[in-house]
Amino acid sequence: MAKSHDIAARRIAKILKGRYTPSKSPDVKGKLGRAEVKSRANEIPEAQRQLAGGLGPAYIALPKREHKEAQRRLKHRKTGLMDYLSNITKPSTRK
Repeated sequence: MAKSHDIAARRIAKILKGRYTPSKSPDVKGKLGRAEVKSRANEIPEAQRQLAGGLGPAYIALPKREHKEAQRRLKHRKTGLMDYLSNITKPSTRK
């Protein structure tokens, strides 16, 4: 994995009060939700598959430069969007 991916996943794990496990999907599982860290917006379908089946809020974390395309792809979806600094751009509406 890329160094920026690992740094972002660890930061998000702290925010979601959970744990980053690089060998399992999703990358982060916590008390406040789950997150899958990706580097490109075209990886959103794969991230959604990895987040499927779980309960509670779910987020896809992408670099800020990918958010415009990601917003378009996630429109009308319950999955939330956050950046690598764990700032939520689109809240998750999953229950």
